[in-house]
Amino acid sequence: MKHLVKAIVLVAIYLLFLTSCSGSSVPQTENDESGNDPTVEAVARTPEPPVSSSKVEQIQIDSQALGKEMHATVYLPPDYSPDFRYPVLYLFHGYGGSHGDYFTYLHLDAVADRLLQEGLIHPLIMVAPEYRNSFGVNSKPGEGNDPGSVSIGPYEDYLIQEIIPFIDTHYSTQASKAGRYIGGISMGGYASLYLGLTHHELFSKIGAHSAALWTYTSSDLFTDQRDWLYSDERLRSLRDPFILAAPENLKEMKIYLDAGKGDALAEKDYEFYTLLKNNNAVVTWATAPGGHDAAYWTGQLEAYLGFYAGISRK
Repeated sequence: MKHLVKAIVLVAIYLLFLTSCSGSSVPQTENDESGNDPTVEAVARTPEPPVSSSKVEQIQIDSQALGKEMHATVYLPPDYSPDFRYPVLYLFHGYGGSHGDYFTYLHLDAVADRLLQEGLIHPLIMVAPEYRNSFGVNSKPGEGNDPGSVSIGPYEDYLIQEIIPFIDTHYSTQASKAGRYIGGISMGGYASLYLGLTHHELFSKIGAHSAALWTYTSSDLFTDQRDWLYSDERLRSLRDPFILAAPENLKEMKIYLDAGKGDALAEKDYEFYTLLKNNNAVVTWATAPGGHDAAYWTGQLEAYLGFYAGISRK
């Protein structure tokens, strides 16, 4: 009898031990009643750390060349740090536009932020300087036939001798040809070609988007602007991208040209592309449905940034 009682007690103690083990704190992997893995659910609820956002700021520059205060819009990428050297893209607006247009109307900053987050482009600084309706050239009163809406003055000196040194001094830039790009839309496309080819030692990439170009044929547009820029053969030889695109100016240079299929300037831009190809330039031509308007340019912003700062995929 004593042996039977002892056996019953031992069995009870063993069952109690099993019960205590099943209630231990070892993580369980089976699903809860909702069918969700409770450990996965707990991880999903953990808040992600905040992502640093880009910054778009307005700056003022006391231009000695122009004798007045000028402005620029500057884009700094997320996590901008003075410990890192960034390439710089100089962007030029269209005729009648403003230096802030790329960010207020085309929302280039939002597109850049997204492409950076997706790992499709390298971080870069973007600078859109005020240069009014100057086409980026040095001009003088009485030089050429003023159509009444152009901006006259030493704008080229201001852009090259003041803007670029100011940016290299006040921001963490790659102050070299390899880390400096230039691009623009319409009049800004002309300005980027003119400045980029004239000062080819400063820039490694040129983007001319729906560029204002002329070939002195019956299909030329905005001939009053053409005749002001190229008022004589001397000025044309100094300012016409078709003349400036000599092989010696195209070394270590990449160029991207595009225009909408419905853009009346596309014909001139493609002729310029053909000239560049014949001069053995590293050049890309692109086109898509659209005209000479913000809707077309907005749709091409990813391609533009891909050219300037894209990460190559092998």
